Amino acid sequence: MSLSDKVARIKVDISKTIGTVCRERFWIDCYGAYDIHPRHLVYWICVDSDREKTKLAGNVELMNSLRNILAVHEYPIEGRPFVHIGFESEETVARESGGNWYYHFK
Repeated sequence: MSLSDKVARIKVDISKTIGTVCRERFWIDCYGAYDIHPRHLVYWICVDSDREKTKLAGNVELMNSLRNILAVHEYPIEGRPFVHIGFESEETVARESGGNWYYHFK
């Protein structure tokens, strides 16, 4: 299986996991130069409110589950500790970046 296939499957499983705990609309964004090195991969769990973002980001058990998804899909071990899995909200992007997600993550 190609690395890009693994990245896509990880994204699907992150979405399934978040769907069990998130009480509002969410989506998963991912990007990176993982073809250069597996450490260059980012997943953002994007939600509507700052409140939900804070709740999810503070859930240690959830974060452990999300990080375990990398191992389940056999993402290259040398990159696993460096893969960023973060949370962001529509409220924060509106407040800090005028609602522009692209510029917010740049």
